[in-house]
Amino acid sequence: MVKIVLESARNGVIKKVIDDNYGGGNEHFTSTDVYESLEDVKSNEKTYIKRFFFDLCDDLGLEIGSKFDKAVLDINIVWGSHYEPTVKDIEVKIKRLKIELEELEEWKNI
Repeated sequence: MVKIVLESARNGVIKKVIDDNYGGGNEHFTSTDVYESLEDVKSNEKTYIKRFFFDLCDDLGLEIGSKFDKAVLDINIVWGSHYEPTVKDIEVKIKRLKIELEELEEWKNI
């Protein structure tokens, strides 16, 4: 039987996957992963949370879809309902949306 143990850490989450019948041969196997929030790295902003959820889905055997499927689980980060974005935030979002619209137009014209 596979057991998943989650432990809270000061700067993230520790996940242990314990399999007491690894490979069907009654072998014991433990895998430990640390999902750490690195506050000094701007590019790490919330990516460790997304990686944690995708890895957890994989450990649980959940089918979340692939890039070829019509429906894919998307774990994303959005603005809070009361967040007031800066002008730069708005410009970045508009740029991303324009790129997405261009991709959709290309798909429509194929």
